[in-house]
Amino acid sequence: MHPDITWQGRIALHELLFGTWISYIFLTLIWEKALRAPLEEWQYMMLTCMAASFFVINHFFFFAPFYYTMINIYSLLFLFVWWHFGIRNIQKSTLWKLGAILLAIVYSFMYVIFELSARNLIEAGLHEIWITIIFMAGFAGIIQWRRKKQKINS
Repeated sequence: MHPDITWQGRIALHELLFGTWISYIFLTLIWEKALRAPLEEWQYMMLTCMAASFFVINHFFFFAPFYYTMINIYSLLFLFVWWHFGIRNIQKSTLWKLGAILLAIVYSFMYVIFELSARNLIEAGLHEIWITIIFMAGFAGIIQWRRKKQKINS
């Protein structure tokens, strides 16, 4: 079974890839700097993967008649995973936990902004090859950054 082609949204793969590395940095800064409750690396990856998979809905089902139902269910699932991996077992105040949930919403909006920045760059005349090079360099930079952080914490 293939999704109906008339349901497809405008978002392109280069937008997803460009937005993902920047959002990963933003996500780690949320947990490590703003919330001061660092997560394990696999949890950052899980949350980034969950956020990135919104791409599937926004690309393949954006104009589907059930889009809003699907995106709302997925958003609730994302908030549940955010709560489960990041907030549930932390002994912090209710106000801190509400702030952490609000940051999940901020993170989601920022992810979209990071993705759209790639679209805007291409529409402004930057060739897609440069977007590809930037996101590849971004991922390489994240690997180096997180490896250094891991060595410091060991």
